[in-house]
Amino acid sequence: MNLSQLQSFVALTDTGSFTEAAYRINLTQSAVSHALAALESELGVTLLERTRKGVVALTHAGETIMPHARALLASAASIEQEARAARGEACGKLRLGSIESIVAPDLLASLLTGFQAAYPAIEVVLFEGAMHEVGEWIAQNIIDVGFVVLPAKEVEGTLIIADELCVLIAAGHRLHAKNVVTPAELREEGFVLDKTPCTLSLLKRAGLALERNGPRVRYQASDSATILAMVREGLGITLMPRMMLPHTLEGIVALTLDPPSQLPIGLAVKSQKTASRAAKLFIQAALTWTRGQASLPAGAGA
Repeated sequence: MNLSQLQSFVALTDTGSFTEAAYRINLTQSAVSHALAALESELGVTLLERTRKGVVALTHAGETIMPHARALLASAASIEQEARAARGEACGKLRLGSIESIVAPDLLASLLTGFQAAYPAIEVVLFEGAMHEVGEWIAQNIIDVGFVVLPAKEVEGTLIIADELCVLIAAGHRLHAKNVVTPAELREEGFVLDKTPCTLSLLKRAGLALERNGPRVRYQASDSATILAMVREGLGITLMPRMMLPHTLEGIVALTLDPPSQLPIGLAVKSQKTASRAAKLFIQAALTWTRGQASLPAGAGA
């Protein structure tokens, strides 16, 4: 068994294609096929089922072995990065997970820009998903570090920035003249929400858990621009992290919740002890960026 075989196994699982797997790990299709066959022969089990189209799926044995394969590859990458760090080099690959409906594009772009400027030899591969997906990716060694809402289970997180949830309503809504609104005042409202499971978690944080006599979901959409357009037309209200709001809210009013609903956003790894050098560098760069933002005059942030 060798790393090339494990890399081929993982790449095939992630892509479902010999062509894409070969491209991802910079091998030929025949080399990937040979590596998988050799691994299966050595282990004495079939790891992946193939179809006529070449699409692959994990067998039961493959499912049980996959977490160990990912862990071995993650450890190998960490060993290589630590060795290079001892030689004064900062290079390798960083797999970063981001939450689409929580982490503001401006925040992500600013962090990536600063990190790439400081460590140009580290390649960043971005994974985007829902809150629960990022947590699963960290636990399964699919990514090295990911954004989470703290506290987060089964990972080790570092606070990066504190956001807050706000309520968005149409300019002509009955509550438009208020600056602050309580969860009780929203019990009879219809909501326009994002389709991801993150939304339900945000509702609970805001004291608006869906109950028989509580708020109801009137519409769901995948795109934030669509959600805002529906709110603007009075089709419902929504809940959104303040940092996710567009710079201009035309026809929409943002209200603060009472009590305030804080949203601590952090970066998490499976374990600080085994985290890759690149993951640790990214967390440190994010903390440096946060301190820099805190030192800026009000309204001068990124």
